[in-house]
Amino acid sequence: MTLRPITDGVVTIRSPEPGDTVALIAGHDDESRRWLGRADIEPKPAAVIVHDGEVAGWVDYDDEREWLLPGEVNIGYGVVPGCRGRGYATRAVQLLVHHLALNTAVHTGTLLIHRDNARSLAVASRLDFVPRGDIDDSRYFKRRLPIFPYTDGSITIRKLGVEDIDMDLAAKDDEQIDWLWEPGHREHWESMSSGEQREHALRGLEQSNASFGAGPKWSFAVDARDVEYAAYVDCDLANPHVPNGEANISYSAHPEQRGKGYVSRGVLLVTRFLRDNTGAGEAHILVDVDNAASLRVARAVGAVERERYVNRQGRTMVRHVIALR
Repeated sequence: MTLRPITDGVVTIRSPEPGDTVALIAGHDDESRRWLGRADIEPKPAAVIVHDGEVAGWVDYDDEREWLLPGEVNIGYGVVPGCRGRGYATRAVQLLVHHLALNTAVHTGTLLIHRDNARSLAVASRLDFVPRGDIDDSRYFKRRLPIFPYTDGSITIRKLGVEDIDMDLAAKDDEQIDWLWEPGHREHWESMSSGEQREHALRGLEQSNASFGAGPKWSFAVDARDVEYAAYVDCDLANPHVPNGEANISYSAHPEQRGKGYVSRGVLLVTRFLRDNTGAGEAHILVDVDNAASLRVARAVGAVERERYVNRQGRTMVRHVIALR
């Protein structure tokens, strides 16, 4: 299966291209040979890891190991010498897991790591792979892949679709516009006819649906038991107001569904999504100091206030942070 590019704002994994072979072979040093053996004449991993436009390593999977059960794959990875120790392997494996969970029938990932390979064993620990004994001189690990959509039994978060158009339009009221929209967007929106507004919103829903899984931003509809799209939540790992590779979480509730706890539950599910599918270590929630309802959500999900600052529009913002690891 062709792997479309996926990024978390720090690294991108994509299918190999002809020019990648030279970089992959050049990055095969003594440490690589110690743990992986000789480099192939023409390495063909499932994906290469790219950082700042340069090949930083590779990530791969296969289902041909004798110890694998149906629905399991073994995952391997390598990072070129100048890029080691920066968390790129952790982020790349998370993105590969995300791809497998969304696009394949695979339900379990495994790792086989030499017991002396401390750097790689640390990656397994950070990614919550569970030790399952030894195979020869290597430690064996397993991890169940995420299951989509996410639910807590009361609400579900899923990707948006064009069927959400009516609820999406109804949610664009003064409160949403005041707190979430950028300067000038209200004026542009109000200059449109109702038909133009609908077409504009439909394009946004189509784009969100088509891009889901590619990152660095994931947008979700929050469904309650008795109403679909009761709220909206997103996580963005390339937001300019948070450290690169960490997540910014934004949210809003449909006017008729406010005050019912749907947003708080949705945010908590998004933090689960971030832990399972990305290498982000923190989630940031940025709230206007006068937005009492949004501040209640931040407190309800256990976010800790870290700072207050004045943004470009002169608004005082409160930064809340949730530790993901």
